[in-house]
Amino acid sequence: MSSDSDKIRLALTRHFVDSGEKERLMSILRNRLAETGWNDALYAHCRETVRQRKLENVTLDELVKETSEFGRSSVNENIKKELLVQIKKYLDTTFD
Repeated sequence: MSSDSDKIRLALTRHFVDSGEKERLMSILRNRLAETGWNDALYAHCRETVRQRKLENVTLDELVKETSEFGRSSVNENIKKELLVQIKKYLDTTFD
């Protein structure tokens, strides 16, 4: 049985998606990552990982596992802060 916090989380997530806010923030994130060269850096990291492991010895799942931490840790802190501010603003205006 779901707890009250699970029900609240599900309702918030549904509202976040239905309102279009999630897609708006995803668009901002994609643009900021592209502006900072993050996409290129991740691509280069993936290429280097494949080169080191030899192409035929790497599955997609392994590549994702090996590069996910790099991808998360290399996102610019200003981008993370900007999105956090946007999420808080959304919550404050929507559920005030």
